[in-house]
Amino acid sequence: MKYYLRAWQKYITFHGRASRNEYWYFTFINIAISLAIHFSSVYAGMASIILGQTIADLVYLAAVLMPLICVGVRRMQDVNKTGWHLLIPVYGIVLACQPGVEGDNKNGARATI
Repeated sequence: MKYYLRAWQKYITFHGRASRNEYWYFTFINIAISLAIHFSSVYAGMASIILGQTIADLVYLAAVLMPLICVGVRRMQDVNKTGWHLLIPVYGIVLACQPGVEGDNKNGARATI
């Protein structure tokens, strides 16, 4: 949970580095929350608005989109790549799974926590 909260504390911070734990905990917890919101909205009878998404889904996505992008960019910087590598679908996931660069790199000190 500390990794999830750490990503929220750095809500709009693109500089620095994010550990694998920080990135993946934040990603998986957001997926779980998103699924819970979606299924509870559908069960409550909310109408689908855009591509099967309800208003609750879209509100949550709007709230979490920026920190998700920021933690992804910081994760790419931890493996010594630019944030643009997130846009390459499979390669971005492969990079997010790799361990970070030992010691300092051009983006700062190694992510600890």
